[in-house]
Amino acid sequence: MNNETFQKFLDSRCISCSDEQVKQLEELMRSTLKTNEVFNLTAITEPSAFMEKMLLDSALGLFDIDLTDKKVIDIGTGAGFPGLVLYILNPKVKLTLLDSTKKKINYIKDFVSDHKYNIECVSDRIEDFARIHRGEFDFVYARALAPLNILVELAIPLLKKGGKLIAMKGPDWEQEYNASQGALKKLKSHLQKVYEENLPESEEQRAIVIIEKDDETPSKYPREFADIKKNPL
Repeated sequence: MNNETFQKFLDSRCISCSDEQVKQLEELMRSTLKTNEVFNLTAITEPSAFMEKMLLDSALGLFDIDLTDKKVIDIGTGAGFPGLVLYILNPKVKLTLLDSTKKKINYIKDFVSDHKYNIECVSDRIEDFARIHRGEFDFVYARALAPLNILVELAIPLLKKGGKLIAMKGPDWEQEYNASQGALKKLKSHLQKVYEENLPESEEQRAIVIIEKDDETPSKYPREFADIKKNPL
């Protein structure tokens, strides 16, 4: 995938991406791939595939969503995806990147500092962070993190009432959604909408699953992760 194809695809989805923003995304790609030689950040190492399956894929999280002045958290961010892409494309977002792996967060902190990005980077377990920061965020993003029935319990407590979980999924999203009915009910949330998309070159299927929080989360959620995984709601 080249820059022109990248920008045209985003433009066709009403996602703005200037030439300067493309340069910043290319720098993010170079930094990620260089660091990946030292410790594992991504299995996608070919630049064209990285541009499509990491950068473009992450940018789809902005479809029909304006993050300007919104408080946003990317949970289980890994190497910073989708969060860093969201920030580069809209630097007016109030962004937190959260991951339990300190080595990854330290890498992201260095990248953020080098580029003077206004992003908070936190190393913590999601369920521990969520107990302290309940109801603080307008949007929670999660990409390739956990099945929806587990993800709902981790993410929804972080949201304000009316806030949205943006779950970035693949072709099995509907199966995951059907298995998450108990979690959605107990976490007082509902499926608002789903956008389905095929990546332009690989034609891999993607789905942006948007879950809205309807009411305050019961205080017993989230549980410890071992309990969430062993006995999903």
